[in-house]
Amino acid sequence: MRKTNIIIFVIAVIVFAGTFIVSLISLPSNNEKMQSGKNHQLSANFQTTFKVPNTGVHKLMGKSKKQIVKLLGTPERIDPTKFGYRWFIYGRQSESYLQVGIDNSTDRVTTVYALGNKLKTNPFVIGADAQNVYAKVPIADELSLSYKGTKIDFELNEEDMMVRPLMKFGNYWVQLNFDHLSDRLIGIRYLTTSVLVKQHPYSMTYQGQLPESPVLSNSAWNAIDKAENQEIFDISNVLRMRYGKKTLDWNEQAYKAAYQHSKEMKIKDYFSHDSKWSGDLRTRLEKENITFQVAGENIAAKYPDAIAVSLGWLNSVDHRENLLNEAFSELGVGSYQNYYTQDFVKP
Repeated sequence: MRKTNIIIFVIAVIVFAGTFIVSLISLPSNNEKMQSGKNHQLSANFQTTFKVPNTGVHKLMGKSKKQIVKLLGTPERIDPTKFGYRWFIYGRQSESYLQVGIDNSTDRVTTVYALGNKLKTNPFVIGADAQNVYAKVPIADELSLSYKGTKIDFELNEEDMMVRPLMKFGNYWVQLNFDHLSDRLIGIRYLTTSVLVKQHPYSMTYQGQLPESPVLSNSAWNAIDKAENQEIFDISNVLRMRYGKKTLDWNEQAYKAAYQHSKEMKIKDYFSHDSKWSGDLRTRLEKENITFQVAGENIAAKYPDAIAVSLGWLNSVDHRENLLNEAFSELGVGSYQNYYTQDFVKP
């Protein structure tokens, strides 16, 4: 049986003096099970004769930090992560948006996220029809790998196959990110086996030991949360540009309201737009002295990172409505230890 747990709550629009649009989504991260007894071999081992192109952004994989700076220039921002690498951010507010993940120990690229449609991502074309992509590359719903003596089997469910299929790509892995509502490729993630195993974004069984999650200090979490806020903000604006919507300005007060809500959900162990401690969206925004004509909120929990959260929101009808809503002009994003809130407003 597939063990992916997906919890989706949708709260109806609440109309007071202002207009509220609220949506929430959660993808629990405990989607693995320990395999006991004899190692189970999946029936469909991944094998392909697919040839990796000689050029493209995937060639950044494995390069040193020095080589990246020489090729791409000084990054616009450097963001810490909880997975042992930091993101070099390029092309903000443009269709050249790129995140290059450089390992903290080796100073070499272990993951790349290509979102901008001006990037060279052959053989994939961002914006291409999903069926055209599937026709060119081998996609399987069961994948096996070994990592430091641990046998791991990933099992992709129907949603995974529609939204984030995975394939072997030479010495690396590639996850294709689709907008299943338009059936278009919207972004591409390249990963080493190490990064894939640490994030384990799919239901899986394994025999052996998985890498232990690092214990992060409060200051480390604080830096990661702030980084993910900015990544969600950047990705949201690229997606709005992609779909012909005006980009949003950062709203510091909305960020404070969003952050407090994410923090409270984590600490109080609940998941909802409405809180018995801090009230509804209107109450939280008014507490931060935000005056508005229209406001909306997306929340999420337990996604691996900002990229995965943004993809989840885009592929949910209600969250997408907020994300691409032309009524909004400003956005505050507040992350707290894998809990995420977007507060949209029009002053």
